[in-house]
Amino acid sequence: MDDVPWTSTPLVGRSTEMAALLSAVDDAKTRRAGAVLLSGDAGVGKTRLLDEVATGAHERGFGVLVGHCSNFGDAGLPYLAFSEIFGRLAGDRPDLVESVLTNFPAIGRLLPTHRLIGAQPVPQDGQLDRAALFDAVLGAFTALSTSEPLLVIIEDAHWADDSTRDLIGFLITRLTSQRLTLIVSYRSDDLHRRHPLRRPIAEWSRNPRVRRVNLLPLDADESRVLLNSLLTEPLPETEVRRILERAGGNAFFTEELVAAASMGDGDAVPPDLADLLLVRLDPLSDEARQVARVIAVAGRRVPHDLLTAVAGLPDRELDDALRELIDAHIIDVPTSDRYYFRHALLAEAVYDDLLPGERVRQHAAYVQALKDQTVAGTAAELAGHATRSHNLPEAFEARVRAGEEAISVAAPQEALKHYELALELFPNRSAESAIDKTWLIVQTATAATLSSQHLRAVKILRKALAELPPDAPKKERAQLLLPLADIALVIDQDKEASEAITQALKLVNDEPASVFKAHVASLYARVSDAIGRPMEAERWAHKALEIAREAGQESAAGDAGITLAQLRRRAGDPETAAKQLEEAAVRAQLTGDPAAEVRSRFLLGSTHYEQGDLVNAKSALAFATKRAGELGRQWAAYGFDSRRMLALTQFILGEWDEAAATARTDSMTPAAAAAALKAVEFAVRSGRGDTAVAEELERLRKWWDLDIMLPIIGLQPAVDAYRQLDQPAEAEKLLADVSALCADVFQTEWFMARVRFSALGMQVLCHRAVGEPSAASELLARGAELLAAGQATAEKGLPPGRLMGVEGLAWLARLEAEWERLRWLVGIDPPTPEEHVATWERTVDAFGYGYLFEQAWSRVRLSAALRAAGRVAEANEQAALAAEVGRELASKPLLDESGGVESGGGAGSLTSRETEVLRLLAEGRTNRQLARELYISEKTVSVHVSNILAKLGVRSRTEAAAVARRDGLLD
Repeated sequence: MDDVPWTSTPLVGRSTEMAALLSAVDDAKTRRAGAVLLSGDAGVGKTRLLDEVATGAHERGFGVLVGHCSNFGDAGLPYLAFSEIFGRLAGDRPDLVESVLTNFPAIGRLLPTHRLIGAQPVPQDGQLDRAALFDAVLGAFTALSTSEPLLVIIEDAHWADDSTRDLIGFLITRLTSQRLTLIVSYRSDDLHRRHPLRRPIAEWSRNPRVRRVNLLPLDADESRVLLNSLLTEPLPETEVRRILERAGGNAFFTEELVAAASMGDGDAVPPDLADLLLVRLDPLSDEARQVARVIAVAGRRVPHDLLTAVAGLPDRELDDALRELIDAHIIDVPTSDRYYFRHALLAEAVYDDLLPGERVRQHAAYVQALKDQTVAGTAAELAGHATRSHNLPEAFEARVRAGEEAISVAAPQEALKHYELALELFPNRSAESAIDKTWLIVQTATAATLSSQHLRAVKILRKALAELPPDAPKKERAQLLLPLADIALVIDQDKEASEAITQALKLVNDEPASVFKAHVASLYARVSDAIGRPMEAERWAHKALEIAREAGQESAAGDAGITLAQLRRRAGDPETAAKQLEEAAVRAQLTGDPAAEVRSRFLLGSTHYEQGDLVNAKSALAFATKRAGELGRQWAAYGFDSRRMLALTQFILGEWDEAAATARTDSMTPAAAAAALKAVEFAVRSGRGDTAVAEELERLRKWWDLDIMLPIIGLQPAVDAYRQLDQPAEAEKLLADVSALCADVFQTEWFMARVRFSALGMQVLCHRAVGEPSAASELLARGAELLAAGQATAEKGLPPGRLMGVEGLAWLARLEAEWERLRWLVGIDPPTPEEHVATWERTVDAFGYGYLFEQAWSRVRLSAALRAAGRVAEANEQAALAAEVGRELASKPLLDESGGVESGGGAGSLTSRETEVLRLLAEGRTNRQLARELYISEKTVSVHVSNILAKLGVRSRTEAAAVARRDGLLD
């Protein structure tokens, strides 16, 4: 484990940065695991500093493991840095790695010997759960750190692939009491605005266990010290100043300029970096320069056997050339079997200086060596060299293999890149290629879906269908239509899903029974159910089961059984449906059908949710989320839905901190999924008084069309925020926009969320009624429209015979109660006090199924209605119950409304109710207006006003308002 590099270059300055890094190392000895993000421009000295830190850690008794990320161009080998770490460990300490593999067999997938072309399959071959792989890496590092504390260094993370970044993020979030320090270095000047590392860096930095160290250029004094330490003979002062000026505090540039000047070539140093770097090669022999070019084509690092196979030099000449490069400090030999450029910039400059023909020939030589398996290599490496050598048939085959390898280690992002590049190369495939284009297209779309890039998957399939010739085989067209229908259904494009699956069914209807035909029939049943054709859905679900039995694989129609359970649920038999879904989940798990398993477990949770059984819903959804992660489907359909619905259930139960944790995102979360989870986060934040959620929901508009649940869930917290900001116009516009979008997506104005939307709109009208008494008639007319829309939706929004769930019934009660409140506020046809109290009592009871927050708000309104009816003791009791929930949830808006907190001010301590009265009083409200808005009598208002005047030591309402503004009592 002593992977400690060595360099003769002195370390100048950097005392502060060194102390910060070694402090993190020391923390690990006391079981305080942590991470450091080390950034700096190329050549500024990150690697040299890490060399010193590694040495210091080694002296402290640490094991040191180092992995490097490399630039493979468009798509590379997933987890390369970790493969290097475990591969080096396997070479140095095979006994240790054998122990690790015994306890964490998934690590075997990362060993270089497993990832080589032609590697013998191992027993666990097949697709590996990403969660299992990540847990194995964490477990391996934790186990290694039990014998000695561990320092893990990942260099050049700006070149990391998506999966490596995800794994780094996973490790960072799991740092607790291990004896482990993780240091990740990257080039800050490479992180342009769209660089994929920018977002993870920002998210990692928010972790309290992460420190950031930015390596700045050396100052003038430090640069001079470094320059003088590099000189073997003094240079004229003019030359020294010239070098310092050109280097700009960059340690590597300083080294290169000094080396060039020492060779007597200082005057020839050009201003741009490439020429500056290449001048180091000029004094070398032709053989040494040629070997440097061969190494550069490999990508900075190259194993000895691969270099020997490609360089084309006799062993003695190759050894002489390597010795010359080592003596000139062009390359280093960190181990006995590989060489690498001392700086990536030098490798890049050498590569860029190659003539086009030279590049092609050198890459072709690597292709030949890798293809013949003369030396070890991966499909990703072969693909990169084949592409650059214009060997497109070989590049095509290698890209496909690299994609399959990426899928097998739960790296769908990299698989997608490889598959898409393979599709571009498909016209150049060899005549002997056995790879079917339709299969490749479906694999590409599947990888996109597993990466939560559903729209990309749909575009890939649409394009493929559009390019199919009219005389294409029926099954080929159906094979593209099936995944298109499936993905379109996931993103609520029901019309396209229906058209696609209907066409697919026609194409295979006359075919004999097969697994594929059973899948088409199953999906047709599911789509029929989604678009409101239950009889058609039931008929085709049974037909799918029949086809699967005829084909001899009844498990192929597992999805049809789930659809039948759904139909039973909607027919009013949720208990039987839940039992069938449980059985379907078990069958799917046993038969290895991950999509069906996750779907059935999600639907089981949603069945409990719909019935108001929130405790069992939470349990089922938590297990569905866990299984989705284990199966590598955490961002695919139903896997992600399980997580979001779990967070929503936790919110409703009043478990707000847990809901926020479930909805929390990190660098591993795809952008679309991160946006969708924000909606639940908004609910928690808005409930606690954060009004910024309204603006943030607006900024997420580009995601609304992709996932309609985002605006459906996010609407209420945003409307509540707008009401707190006294911006009713913005709230009403948002309600209109989301309602219009839902009507378009669901192809009906009677979508069930409209009941809740109508209640929210009625709340906004009540808010306006207080400050706009002249608009009473207009507000009442608009309220009547909202009431009618909500009630009509409750009547027409469900198929005949299907009943509303408990949540829908609660919001319908809330809508009717808010309607009576609006009439009371505007004073037009108001309800009697008894009627007003009764309607709010019904609402409190309706939310009693477990919706803690909304039940508390209903108690606030019930308290006001009771107080207006003269039932003060009962009113106080309801207010106290609401305040108790407000304190439990840390909900400032609820506490303010229920009178559960007090505010200090002036000569006395104002209660929250008195603060509320003072705020309205300062706005110029009359006692009558105050009484109507606060649901209290004018006499009670008068008492509050008298108390306020006494506590503030003033004699008039005008003076009270002035003091309140002066002392900030209304902030």
